[in-house]
Amino acid sequence: MKNGASFYKLIFVFCFIFALFVFLGHYLIVGSSVWGDGQYYYSYTRSLIVDGDINFKNEFEYFSLPIKKTATGMVGNKFSLGAGLLWLPFLGLAHLVAKGDGFSNIYQILTGFGNVFYGILGLWFCFKIVKKYFSKKIALMATLSLWLGSNLFFYTAVDPINSHSVSFFVASIIILVWQQINPQKLSQFAVLGFLIGLLAMIRTQDVIFAGPFLIWSFKDWQENKQLVLKRTLVLLVFTFIGFLPQMLVWQTLFGELKSPYLIFGERFNWLKPRIGAVLLSPSNGLFFYSPILIFSLVGLYFLFKKSRFLAVSGFFLFLLQTYIVSSWHSWSGGAAYGGRMFISLMPFYIIGLATLLEKLKLKQKLGRCILFALVILNFVSIIRFLSMN
Repeated sequence: MKNGASFYKLIFVFCFIFALFVFLGHYLIVGSSVWGDGQYYYSYTRSLIVDGDINFKNEFEYFSLPIKKTATGMVGNKFSLGAGLLWLPFLGLAHLVAKGDGFSNIYQILTGFGNVFYGILGLWFCFKIVKKYFSKKIALMATLSLWLGSNLFFYTAVDPINSHSVSFFVASIIILVWQQINPQKLSQFAVLGFLIGLLAMIRTQDVIFAGPFLIWSFKDWQENKQLVLKRTLVLLVFTFIGFLPQMLVWQTLFGELKSPYLIFGERFNWLKPRIGAVLLSPSNGLFFYSPILIFSLVGLYFLFKKSRFLAVSGFFLFLLQTYIVSSWHSWSGGAAYGGRMFISLMPFYIIGLATLLEKLKLKQKLGRCILFALVILNFVSIIRFLSMN
């Protein structure tokens, strides 16, 4: 038994080494690992560790980012705080070693290592989630196939210094905690709520994760109304506590508790969502870049018999996220590889893929060939994307 467990752990250690190799290879070719949106998230970590504040003037000047002063006279950073907080241990370690300016190679590399670590640890948690319902072989095949065959690989290995690796990591923990939760213990609902708040602090749109868990907390309403009200209140209060640092940052930077995206004039068009484009467009369409996710969503239908909560939650969050993303004025996600704003839902996609693998017995030769083809297609697509950007 122990040897079997060690074997699976060794596989994920190998995944970590492989992802690090890809990250370092890309870093050597490009000459930097902090680019795009990652520069804004990195500015939080660097400013807190090196300067001890959240004045981003020197960070924005270094990265040649547009400096927009807010009503408080601060440099406005519309991006969320959460990812930067989770990077603190790694950039902090770099600063202990280098005592430098926070921008040099060792800072970027150690921060990248940290994000790769979060991503692979999230994969390990997903493997543990899936093996509760399926065999370890199915769980491993689904986890690795989804990782290698979707844009999750890009954001945990090629471009890890972004918010997506950590949002996937925290989302995986949330589902793992839910699996092991004792409905009688309020302390566990406090942990669950705090993690949901943290997830929202990484990417504000992921506050929608609170919905399914709030509904689930009412499952014993007829038997014990008092307990249900207590745990629902605890879940809400600790979700608020988990998100509170972001609210304090907004108040400090902008002088109001309003999303800076809206303050800067960015908008939703709720009546004209670009759903077809978000899912199928060659310009970062979710299924266009990661067709393996179609199989995952089909699998969620068959998951209903094993876990009604995960199946319904997976569909609900997918539909809601699709509507939110497709209503956003910048629905394509900019210079992104595929539908990156869906990555926090990857734990649901992994268990959906596992369900389909078992249902259709795709662990046989044909199934392995299909999965291998999807992985190769994803790698070719990544190389093409990098060559064009």
